[in-house]
Amino acid sequence: MRLADQVVIGLGVVVLLAIGAVCSRRNQTAEGYFLAGRSMPGWVVGCSLMATIVSSITFLALPAFAFGPNNWHNGLAHLSYIPGIAIAILVFIPLYRRAQVSSAYEYLERRFGLWARLYAAASFVLYQFFRTGLVLYSVSLGIKAILQVDDSAMPWIMITGGVLVSLYTVIGGLQAVIWTDVFQAITLIGGGLLCFPVIVSHLPGGVSQLFDVAFTDGKFDFGDFGFSLSGKTVWAYIMAEFLVLMHILGTDQTTVQRYCAAKSDKDASRAAVIGCSLAVPTWTYFLFLGTCLYVFVKVVPGTQLAGLTEDEVFPRFILTYVPAGVGGFVLTGLLASAMSTLDSSINGTAATVTTDFYQRLWRKDGAPEHYAKVGKVISLLFSVVMISMACAIHFSREAEALDNLQRTLLSIVSGGLLSLFLVGFLTLRVESVAAIIATITTTLSIGGWLIMATPWAARVVPSVAQSMPDSFWVSTFANLIMFGVAYVASLMLQRRQEGDIRNLTVWG
Repeated sequence: MRLADQVVIGLGVVVLLAIGAVCSRRNQTAEGYFLAGRSMPGWVVGCSLMATIVSSITFLALPAFAFGPNNWHNGLAHLSYIPGIAIAILVFIPLYRRAQVSSAYEYLERRFGLWARLYAAASFVLYQFFRTGLVLYSVSLGIKAILQVDDSAMPWIMITGGVLVSLYTVIGGLQAVIWTDVFQAITLIGGGLLCFPVIVSHLPGGVSQLFDVAFTDGKFDFGDFGFSLSGKTVWAYIMAEFLVLMHILGTDQTTVQRYCAAKSDKDASRAAVIGCSLAVPTWTYFLFLGTCLYVFVKVVPGTQLAGLTEDEVFPRFILTYVPAGVGGFVLTGLLASAMSTLDSSINGTAATVTTDFYQRLWRKDGAPEHYAKVGKVISLLFSVVMISMACAIHFSREAEALDNLQRTLLSIVSGGLLSLFLVGFLTLRVESVAAIIATITTTLSIGGWLIMATPWAARVVPSVAQSMPDSFWVSTFANLIMFGVAYVASLMLQRRQEGDIRNLTVWG
């Protein structure tokens, strides 16, 4: 790596640590540590939402996706964020802020009972346990490719990155996470924007050649618009992306923390709009950047990028063709995009474990300062778990298998979790027993579906296995089953709702 790039990246690291140090003075209570004192401006929270949701997947995966044979097959799916944000502003944000909750899962206890809170909180923690290790491992692979070092350096890359993220997250709390996310959003967007003029400057025909080659080779192809349950059509991508975004916007602790951290209802809504306004163009631009790289490799001779894998092309392009110093800024965007995912997961998991398990089950009468200290300890422990998981993936070479396991567990355990929140938000009659019946039914149904997708089912019951929809539709059907069964069960049981739920539904 060039010296100027190293200097720029080093300065970026100093900025992150300085933010953590400044914010450490303002998080001595649980509300200060986990909710930033409910005092953050809307534009700051909006940038943080964008950085967290966009993440390292945008910086690395989207250019690789468009560079390869998939083209823009998931391009239209990103537009589903727009109706998702509208629902968040109309439903999620008012309800969470009116209920004055400390975690997303506290709401479920008020609505359905303790079982719902523990079930949802455990699902979130289990997901983050796998996800953070995978994200740290994935971005470390990108750094290894950039540094052009062998596998023996991977543990040190993962440990260094994990320690850096945990430092400012543990000491600074959510306020540090949000402000560092603002810095990370700037480097993510700015770094991406700097790459386009570099690519165009190397093309003999400039921008017109870029679009001519891309259109001729079908690189702006959106995919199959036919409706089918057996393949990854445009509609499958749209439904899957919409439900993932709804899950993030409505049930994910890292997002709900930001709703509650805004200093007013108006600021929370403004944050959602800003986050959407930044995220959708950013996703689209990075897909376009992948198309640009495809044309660049095809048209420009002797790039030495043609033999690389799709994931390696963009990082190598940055070091090879982006000017020194500027390349360091772009690489800072790559590192920042991963950090914004990891720091949010660390703080969100610490908030969940502290609030939904430790405070709720073991020590209900502790001082606010006590819970802040517990949160810092849990943040530190989870950082160790994250680094250990990443190293375990590296040494076992089972990243793909672990990713599949993560997706399978999440689909079974929390496949219909979004609809559990929705029946709480949108209905008055669904109560605890109906919700339990729906949760069990959904879990068993999705578990059976995923079993039918295994080689064992293909051998034993081939006709059934072949007729099952593509696994891309799991989330869609899981949430339909959850909502439908819950409502039908409530009609059949005719049980009275216990407690006052007037502030817990849209009808309040």
